[in-house]
Amino acid sequence: MDFNDFLNEKNFQVVTNFNAINYRLTLRHGEIGFVAMASSGKELDKEIEIDNKQEIAKAIEESINRELKKRRQLFTVKLDPSYKGAGHGFDLDMDYLLELLNK
Repeated sequence: MDFNDFLNEKNFQVVTNFNAINYRLTLRHGEIGFVAMASSGKELDKEIEIDNKQEIAKAIEESINRELKKRRQLFTVKLDPSYKGAGHGFDLDMDYLLELLNK
């Protein structure tokens, strides 16, 4: 499975300290990154219950990076702190890939 298949999966489940929440991952138009949004109103209610946006975003970032590591991808994701839209914005971190190419 390649990264596009990974992004197009129906749901991406993230386990926090409190709940398992399903997210929908979509590309951010015109940018190198994507957005994770709760996949339904029920999932959004679980997120609201936690009431800590930073904790949720960190759990999503860690879950995605664990999955990418399993798939042996040469990049990771990191939270985009400047993202102001709905859901949680992430950027692709290509530092490791660049290190490999610049040797």
